[in-house]
Amino acid sequence: MFTTKKKKIQRYLEQKPDRDKCAFDHLLSDYLDGSLKKDLEELNIRRVEIHIDWLDDIKCIGIQGRYQQYYLDLQIDPTELSISLDRDEPDEDVIYPLESKEQVYNLLSAAFKAL
Repeated sequence: MFTTKKKKIQRYLEQKPDRDKCAFDHLLSDYLDGSLKKDLEELNIRRVEIHIDWLDDIKCIGIQGRYQQYYLDLQIDPTELSISLDRDEPDEDVIYPLESKEQVYNLLSAAFKAL
């Protein structure tokens, strides 16, 4: 039977004890309840698009949007995240180990201030 991606993610999160949830899991929860997009928009990111890859061997949150005149590409997997900003094509990214969901917003804020 066909199961939607959101239902698969919900089932994954429900089966994992809270004490075992990592930053990636918390971001997935925020994606499901809509707060991920809201939090990104509060950083003045416009045209936020979120795509989730949810395969057996690949789990990734892909985010694209605009910050002022810059294109943003943010990729988050269970262990790391990459941020790419460019006026034309955001293809040179900076990679960080994923430590917390707050870290994602702090790194984005720092990247925006550095522009």
